[in-house]
Amino acid sequence: MTAIANLSMDVSVETPAETLRDIWQTQGCVIVRHLFDRGRIESLRDLAEGILAHWRYCDAQSGRSAHPDTHEMRHLNHPAYFAHQRDRLRDILNMAADVNVLRVCSALFNEPPLFRCTSFYFNPLKTSEDGNWHRDSQFMTRTDEDEKAMLSSGGTLGLGLQLQVALVPSDDVEYVPGSHLRWDTPEEYAIRKADNCRNWRSNNMPGAVKAVLQPGDAVLFNPMGFHRGRYHVDKLRRTLMLTYTRRSRPCFDYFPDQPWFDNPGYLDGLNPEVQEFYREFIRVYQDHWQIPWAVRHAKSK
Repeated sequence: MTAIANLSMDVSVETPAETLRDIWQTQGCVIVRHLFDRGRIESLRDLAEGILAHWRYCDAQSGRSAHPDTHEMRHLNHPAYFAHQRDRLRDILNMAADVNVLRVCSALFNEPPLFRCTSFYFNPLKTSEDGNWHRDSQFMTRTDEDEKAMLSSGGTLGLGLQLQVALVPSDDVEYVPGSHLRWDTPEEYAIRKADNCRNWRSNNMPGAVKAVLQPGDAVLFNPMGFHRGRYHVDKLRRTLMLTYTRRSRPCFDYFPDQPWFDNPGYLDGLNPEVQEFYREFIRVYQDHWQIPWAVRHAKSK
């Protein structure tokens, strides 16, 4: 398997917007080295570990403890995790609205990004697994033809992006460069989707590369391309994920279903630019929070 660092995808926060966008359009994936400095990463890891411990004991949304083999959680910015640490909530919100993060996202989208969600990936406690190869489009459509139409509707800029920041050294994100631009080859389809996804954990995906990250590095990829993560008990994984869409193409799924943004004072203490970034998120989704996403989703089936 090829290391992504050997391809023409490595960039820095100073890389010109046109270069960033060219790589994004053709490869669907970029690595930004040193997106966050060491001091900030150490602080974010300490914060994330505390949230993870709270979540494993009691998920703020469900009220239940997590299964030991779960390897991801959503919404680190839920206020229940910060009952007595208001300043730490600001750290999470400032991270997702960091000027360098938004600059890179704006360059890739060729327009300002719209916030969607914060997530956290970590190694399970009992059972290891290589993740499943997928495109996000397969979970949003019912037929191959519908999925092909969704892929083509995004264009080369895509509808959204995932930005994963390593808090510890990691090579657990895998991607197939350029796969966001086309439909599956027969070999790819046999792994990703054939036989009711029987083979989607295969380690033989053609053209797959690993994103080799040091703490503070970030990989950004178009989730309509082939990708997966890996989760092994004996290999520490701590990866923050930030998701965004193009502001002109918001996505109304469960990721942005975060009505606590309407709580009085939720944005207090943030600088005006960061507050405005989140107010745009509130403006887009506020009406949809009146009916929980799960209820809307059930009615649409």
